[in-house]
Amino acid sequence: MDAPPSPAPARPSLLARLREPLEAAEAVSFDVFDTLFMRLIAAPEDVFDLVGAQFGLKHFRRHRIAAQAQAFRVMRARGRREIDLDGIYACLPDLGVPAEALKRAEWAAELAVLRLNPEVHAVLLRAQALGKTCILTSDMYLPEAFFEALCARAGITVDRLFVSSAAQATKRDDGALFTLAAEALGLEPGRILHLGDNPASDIARGAERGLATFHYAPDLGPAPATPDLAHAIVAGVARFQAVQPGRSPWWRIGFSAGGPATHALVAWLRARTEEDRIDLLLFLARDGFTAHRLWPGDAVPSLYFKASRVLLVLAGITERTFEAQIPFLLSGAASVADIFARIGVERPDDAVLRDLGFSPETRYTRKRHAAFAALMRAMRWRILQVCRECRRGLHAACLQAGLRDGMRLGLVDVGWKGSTQAAFVDFVRDVFDVRVKGYYLCLHKARHGLEMEALISAGTHRAAIRRDLYDNRVVAELLFSAPHASVTGARLAPDGGVVFAEDPGRGADPRLPEIAAEIDAGIREGVATLRALLAEIRVDLPVPALTAPLLALARDPTRDQAETLGSIYNFDSWGSSTLFRSYAARLDPREAARGDSWPAGMRALAAAPPP
Repeated sequence: MDAPPSPAPARPSLLARLREPLEAAEAVSFDVFDTLFMRLIAAPEDVFDLVGAQFGLKHFRRHRIAAQAQAFRVMRARGRREIDLDGIYACLPDLGVPAEALKRAEWAAELAVLRLNPEVHAVLLRAQALGKTCILTSDMYLPEAFFEALCARAGITVDRLFVSSAAQATKRDDGALFTLAAEALGLEPGRILHLGDNPASDIARGAERGLATFHYAPDLGPAPATPDLAHAIVAGVARFQAVQPGRSPWWRIGFSAGGPATHALVAWLRARTEEDRIDLLLFLARDGFTAHRLWPGDAVPSLYFKASRVLLVLAGITERTFEAQIPFLLSGAASVADIFARIGVERPDDAVLRDLGFSPETRYTRKRHAAFAALMRAMRWRILQVCRECRRGLHAACLQAGLRDGMRLGLVDVGWKGSTQAAFVDFVRDVFDVRVKGYYLCLHKARHGLEMEALISAGTHRAAIRRDLYDNRVVAELLFSAPHASVTGARLAPDGGVVFAEDPGRGADPRLPEIAAEIDAGIREGVATLRALLAEIRVDLPVPALTAPLLALARDPTRDQAETLGSIYNFDSWGSSTLFRSYAARLDPREAARGDSWPAGMRALAAAPPP
C-alpha cells in the first residue's frame, strides 16, 4: 500500500482573501448571524428548544415556529415589510407561561449561544484599523437593543446598526436595507463591502443594490443529525472549530471530537470517584494526560502517573515469571534490533548474534517464534537486569505518589480490556495492601477479577457501537495521548528520585509530539468553550451526546479527517520499526471500486515499506 498523502495545505485566510476589497472600500457591512457571530447549536430553531426546556414546555419549538409563520401573515395583511419579536409572541397561544417570560428567555438564550466568529472578527478589526466605517446589517426580528447587548457582551463596537425589524426594510426581499444603509452613510453603494453567508439575501440582493459583496462560506462540514437538544448543543460546539483561523487539523479534531468526550470523562470520573470514595486517582501515562490537566482542584486527589502497560509488565517480570512473559517480549516485534531497543537492553554484538543464527535485521515471524524465544532465553540475565531496575524505580515512584496500605486507588486509562490495570495490580499486590478500581473511556471486554467500569458502556451505547470504537481504537488512543513518548522504563536516580525512560519508537512519525500537543490544546479549548456555554444555559448533556463526535470520527470520518488521521505512521512505539510504516487506515470497497486508492475510514493498521 502506498503511503497516504499528508493533509492538503490550508487555503489562504479570510483576512488574506479580503485584503484588496478592504483597501478599496470606504465602509464594511457585516451580516450578523452565521457571519460575524456563530451559534453554538446545530440549527437556529434549537434556541426554541432551550426555551422550552427551561419552562418544561415539550412542544414549545412547534408553537414558536407556528407563531412566527402567523406573524408573517399579519405583517403582510398590515402592509409591513418585516416582523418583530413582539409580533411573534402576540401570535403565540397560551402555553401556561406568560408570553413576556418566554420572550425574555428567548432573548437570553440567543445571547448565550452566540459567539464572536474569530476569523470574521479579524476582518472587523482590520477594517477598523484602516479607518473604515463598520456597520452590522441583519434581517432579524430581534430589536436593535438586542444587537447592542450582543456587541457589548462580545466587547466590540461598530458605527451603525441596520436591523430589518426596526428599519422595516430587508435584505432578503429586495435589498432595500442595503440602500437604506448607503443613504444613511452618505456613500455610493459601490463604496460599501458587504460580507455575508447567504448567497441570495447577502450576495445577490447586495450586488443588485450596487454593493461590493463577499460570500462568506466557512467549511462547517455536513449538517449534523441531531435527535435532541443535547446532541444539537454538542454538534454546534464541535462545529465552532471550523471558524478558528490558523488552527491545525489536529487542533480541530481535538476541539470537535476530543473536547466533548473529555468533558464527559472528567465529569463522570468526578462523580464516580467521589461515590467510590477513592483516596487517590492515578491518570496513567499517556492516556490520562489531558484529562488530568482538566481535573478540578477540589475533586479527589489525583496524580499524572508515568506508568504504562509495558513498564508495569517489565517491572513484574522475575526469574519465576520470565518464561511466561516471552510472548509479551516478542509481541508486535519486527526485528532483533527492534526487540532489544524497545526493552531497553543493550543488543549483543553482531558476532554473538551470528553465532546464535541472527543478525540485527532478522525479521520476526511466527515460523521463527521458537528461535526468537530461544534468543530471549539466551539474553535472560540482561533482560531480568532491566526488569529489576524497572521494579525498583516503579516502587520508588509509588512511594513518591503517596501509596500506602489501606488506600483505595483509581486508575484512569482509555481502555480496552484492562491489561494495564491487571499489570498494575500484579505489581502492587506484593508491596502494598491497596484496592484498585479502573476507570475507562470504553471497555471492549471486562477482565474477570478486576473492579472496573467505563464511560461508554452497555448503559449508554449499543454493543455494535462499542465494538466499532474498539475496532477503530487508534482514533481514541490518538485523542487520549500526550506530547511525550511512551514510558517504558524507570530507574532510581542517585539522588533518590526516579528517572523514567521513554521510547520514541523506531521509524516513528516525527510529528507525533507536536500532533499530541495540538490535539491537547484543541481539547482544552473545546472543553472551555463547552463549559462556558453550559454555565449559562444549564442543560444536562448525557454521555451519548457528548461522545457522538468522537464516535463519528472513529466510525465514519469525513474524507479530510481520514486523510489527516491516516497520514500518521508508527503511532504505537512498541510495535514500530524502521522496516515498515503502519498507517491507521482501511480501504473502503466503494472507493476502491471507483479506482480511488485512498482509504475513507480508520479501520485497521495497514503496513507499507518506508519510502
